Parts: sequence; structure tokens; C-alpha cells
Amino acid sequence: MKEHLSALIDSELDTAASTTVLAQLGNDSELNQSLNDWQLISDAMHDHPILSPDFMARFSARLAAEPIVLAPGALNKRKRSFLKRALVPLSAAASIAFVGVASWQAYSGMRATLPAPGAPMAIEQMASNDTVNPDAARIQDYLVAHREDAGSPFAGQDMVSISYQAPQRQHQ
Repeated sequence: MKEHLSALIDSELDTAASTTVLAQLGNDSELNQSLNDWQLISDAMHDHPILSPDFMARFSARLAAEPIVLAPGALNKRKRSFLKRALVPLSAAASIAFVGVASWQAYSGMRATLPAPGAPMAIEQMASNDTVNPDAARIQDYLVAHREDAGSPFAGQDMVSISYQAPQRQHQ
């Protein structure tokens, strides 16, 4: 069995043979002592510092005394639950505030540009070429009906269709 132990130390065994030797190490105290002696000899040859003989026993005892964490994610659960409790409502409140401010600004800007209801609107007459689109009246009626159905604040006001034809520029 010591030949197998030597082969295990030199990494010359396959998985099945390694498992057998390791199982024997747990049951055979003489084989375990041989492994300890060989490790001390190897440390002395390589000039490694020599640890106390009961180092492994103390290390094993300390390792056995450590708590075993089966679910490492449970340790961070308190931190994550705090973040969830704090950030989710804050992000929802920030979103609602943003929508409110954006709506208020849009509505305020819209009210500033609208004339008072019933006030006459000044329309500047522009020179035209007397080119009238025959479908303009039908489109006008369609747009008014569409605005009324959509609940637009401009629904009650008359709509004016204006077209502009720019004079052609002469390239020099």
C-alpha cells in the first residue's frame, strides 16, 4: 500500500486508484503516519519551514468548528432586501414626479400659446396664387372630427388650413 501512497504523492495514479488510497488513509493510522513522515522529509529537503506535528489535528478541529453555509446567497439577503425596500419605492416616486413635471411643463407651454376662448384670432392674409386644393374642405372636416374624438383641447376651435408656396430661387 505504501507504493500506492508514493504513486499518489507523485500524481501517478488514476482516479479510481487515488480514491482507494485516500479511503485507506482515513482508516489506517500507520499509513497516515507514513504520509506525515514523507511530507516532513520533503519539507526538509525543499527547505520549507517545518510546522508542528499536531498542525493537521488543530487545523482539522478548527475546520470542523467553522459553520457550514449551505446557501451563500442567504448571507446577502438582508442587504438585498434593504435595497429592494428602499430603491423600488424611490424609483417609482421619481418616475411619477418626472411624468408630473413633464406634463405640467407641456400644459403650461400650451396654455401660454393659446388665445383665450372666444377671442378673435388674428390671421395675416398672404398673397396667394388662387390655387385652392379641392380636397382641403374634406380634409378640414376630417381633422375637426378626429380632434373631437381624441379629446383634444383644440377641438372646439376653428381650424385654418394655410399653405405657402415659396418663390423659386435663381442660382447664380
